[in-house]
Amino acid sequence: MPGHPPKIRNMKLPSGRTRTFALATIIALIAIGFWYFRHPAPKSPARAGRFTTKIPVTVATASRGMVRDSFAVVGTSRAWRDVDILAETSGIVRSVSSEVGQRKPAGAVLLRVDDEVAASALRKATLNRELARRDFDRFRNLQQEGAVAVSSYEAMRLKLADAEADLVAARRRYGDTAVKAPFDGTVTSRLVEVGNLVQPGMKVANMVDLSRVKIIVSVPEKQVSLLSEGMPVQVTTDVWPGKVFTATATAISAKSSKEHTYQVEAVMENPKGTPFRSGMFARAAFVGREPRESLLVPRQALVGSLGTPELFVVRQEVARRVRVVAGAEQGGSLEILQGLSEGDQVVVSGQNELSDGSQVTVVRQAGAGTR
Repeated sequence: MPGHPPKIRNMKLPSGRTRTFALATIIALIAIGFWYFRHPAPKSPARAGRFTTKIPVTVATASRGMVRDSFAVVGTSRAWRDVDILAETSGIVRSVSSEVGQRKPAGAVLLRVDDEVAASALRKATLNRELARRDFDRFRNLQQEGAVAVSSYEAMRLKLADAEADLVAARRRYGDTAVKAPFDGTVTSRLVEVGNLVQPGMKVANMVDLSRVKIIVSVPEKQVSLLSEGMPVQVTTDVWPGKVFTATATAISAKSSKEHTYQVEAVMENPKGTPFRSGMFARAAFVGREPRESLLVPRQALVGSLGTPELFVVRQEVARRVRVVAGAEQGGSLEILQGLSEGDQVVVSGQNELSDGSQVTVVRQAGAGTR
């Protein structure tokens, strides 16, 4: 009838089993899609190769050349002699005759301590020695004539020896009141003034002898075996640019420091026109006597540091990272002791873009390892 909705006949709602099946099907499809999303199908080698980019590099050939063992280290210069001067007596400083920076000859008086008591003791010891000498001479003559016993003569001889010993001690105590320069040198410090009280063992001044200088350097254990006493050392310093001085290695420590370095000492005459001062930085270059043949590559081929040296070697357009044992550096070349063969192609430019196994293309062949 008009105005009434049509009647729905024979319409059945889905059963519970049907709904469960449909829901399971949807979940399964979602799971399969998610698995394929996480595990895409591998590309075929032919297809993948089309997108591989070869990294351009420059290589050099490892070749043999002559090497002379040499290396340079930075150290400091020290005075040939550097001495703290100590007081050997007690008393008040009465006079000072030295200033910082003054050159003093050996034996020159630097300062004087009150010597009144010491001078009096010296005069007394001198008189006692003279009296003992007279008594000894008289008893010796009497003993030769048989007028005195041998024991009396011996007593006088011992008395004279005792007086002479007292005189030596008194003379030394008097001499100690004058503090003197122990060698020709320069006063670097004076720690007392007139009126100060000094005691035995008290530091009163410092002097250095710069007629010669020591160059003190610390050499790594890897290079110390190349050194020997008596070998020449080339010394340079930024204080005198362009000047090269010659020293001689005089001492090589037999014990290393905590950093596994060994102290080496070289000595040279201090040049008058370009003098070294104690404490100046100096660069010491040690040069071996005989050259030898070894495998060389350019220094820029090194990846990392000399502590853990590595190189990239190109083999069939593939870069391989190789651990090597490095030796001496000479100019722009690096000696390779192990890990490389003559003729190997090493990467000298483009290493920063490489990893082990990277495909490369050689765009330029650099010079060989020799220089």
